[in-house]
Amino acid sequence: MKTYLLKFSIIAGFIVLALCFGVTGRKVKANQSGPPAQRTGAPGEQTCAISGCHTSFNPNSGSGTLTLTGLPANGYTEGQQIALTVTLAQTSRQAFGFMLTAIDSQGRRAGTLTVTDTNRTLLQTSVVNGNLRQYISHNFNGSIPNGTNQGSWTFRWTAPTTSTGAVTFYFAGNAANGNGAEDGDFIYTRSAAVQPGGPQAVALISAASFAQGAFASETIVALFPTATANLTGGASASATTIPLPTELAGVMVKIRDAAGAERNAPLFFAADGQINFMVPLGSMNGAATVTVMRGTTAVGAGTLNIETVSPGLFTANANGQGAPAGLIFRQTAGGQQTQVPAAVFNQATNRFEPVQIDLGPEGEVVLFIGFGTGFRNRTALGNVSCTIGGTNATVDFASAQGGLAGLDQTNIFIPRSLIGRGLVDLVFRVDGKTANTVQLNIN
Repeated sequence: MKTYLLKFSIIAGFIVLALCFGVTGRKVKANQSGPPAQRTGAPGEQTCAISGCHTSFNPNSGSGTLTLTGLPANGYTEGQQIALTVTLAQTSRQAFGFMLTAIDSQGRRAGTLTVTDTNRTLLQTSVVNGNLRQYISHNFNGSIPNGTNQGSWTFRWTAPTTSTGAVTFYFAGNAANGNGAEDGDFIYTRSAAVQPGGPQAVALISAASFAQGAFASETIVALFPTATANLTGGASASATTIPLPTELAGVMVKIRDAAGAERNAPLFFAADGQINFMVPLGSMNGAATVTVMRGTTAVGAGTLNIETVSPGLFTANANGQGAPAGLIFRQTAGGQQTQVPAAVFNQATNRFEPVQIDLGPEGEVVLFIGFGTGFRNRTALGNVSCTIGGTNATVDFASAQGGLAGLDQTNIFIPRSLIGRGLVDLVFRVDGKTANTVQLNIN
């Protein structure tokens, strides 16, 4: 009998919550209703403690806690998507409910609330003092405690896409005793504000070597946000035209060099978590600033140092290590020419590995053709050097590839003395600066 009484008590608690949070002057099913709108305690609104039900106690007079977690400490950026959680905890309670709204200083809806857990939450709208507001709350299933002496609800808030200023979240909770009546339940109200933040910090690496540090003019650079991946507000796009565009997915990257000249960087790709760009031609050597702009708002900021050369070699696994992204070129003694990729995919390891290179009989010429970035502005070819397996290798070419923006190329003779060495390191140097080490596999 005690088990059945307990079940009845919990169901009664759900009905009480529905009466307070779910009756709006029309007949509804308690198990389909959430709270009616305008019960968060926001300006122009009531709470269940003063709207005619659950009036046993003054608001916030109980021993429970009502919290909102997930708001970024450093402020929000426009269009940022943020996961938020409301938690209401109190001992000896049978059911829990909540409602939340987000408004600006004028009482208007600020940003967008989105249901991410349809099993526990629902969304509705209402007009307060002429302003449309959104409300997210528990549904019937969401009244069931999902923790020890507590109920919690997770959802998403997308920050406004235009300048709004401070956003305040007003939220209320009901910790019900489940006695089947309106007495004995505790109502809690809270608010939390978040200010618009400045641009988030971004990290910059060579798109070829994945190394940080200095970058030459026309080097291909990869930019990553160091906190929330929210540079483009959810959009993504790749360049499809030459010359490269300076705006993709609604963002631009501005480079201000040591002389104070600001240029828009040509863009290869843009998404929330990564932007690939080229350091603008003509950027002066020295310290430079990088600003990611979405419309008129700076959403990312960082610094880089511009130097004359910053050699990096692309790799097949796109991590700056191992098999290079390049070709093995062969010319026989009779003048026949062939070329094959310098890397081959190994399904067992799910990685690219250096292709096996047969240097052939005496009289054949075999070159490694490597692709990279950051070394087209070299001085003399004589200041470009390479070792393969510790053996000096002649560099025949090192300059712009010519067909693709920012892409450089080097042609390197593979010494016949390396026959049978297997995996060997290739170390490439330009004007005293060393690129990332890659590997060849020589039979």
